[in-house]
Amino acid sequence: MGNKAAKLPSPRSAVAEGKVRICVAGFTISHHTNRAGNLARLIASQYPNDYETWFYFDTKGYRSNILKMIVPMLSEEQKTRFSSHKSSPFCWLEHSDGTLDAKGGRDNLCEWASVTFPENKEIVALTATLPSLSEAWVLEDRGTAQQGETVNSSKI
Repeated sequence: MGNKAAKLPSPRSAVAEGKVRICVAGFTISHHTNRAGNLARLIASQYPNDYETWFYFDTKGYRSNILKMIVPMLSEEQKTRFSSHKSSPFCWLEHSDGTLDAKGGRDNLCEWASVTFPENKEIVALTATLPSLSEAWVLEDRGTAQQGETVNSSKI
């Protein structure tokens, strides 16, 4: 049980023109990660023409795979800001022109969402409170941008 190998992240295809992909990666047991994933799911379900999601939830592979893969792809300013990020989750936006906009943790994703969707009561409600410990078990589904992909069971 303790020797479970890290999952490889699924590939991230190009973002469709006119859409923004909300990406959330983190540990499989984290109330902050679960809340960030739930927020991303809610945004994509209410604005499906504008937003899609991509998720990677793996406690073992989160730091070794995702952070090492994503941080080098950021702008120089964001590389400096997020190079020491270790907590879960790590959230970022991907745009159709290929640019990444790192948000960092759940708190920063919530701040972005509350500013972007100030009139949406459901979204604002998720951003206005801290997650409880009862939210610790992360729903390990695939994002909308990952639907139809073959499950990647490769081990690192």
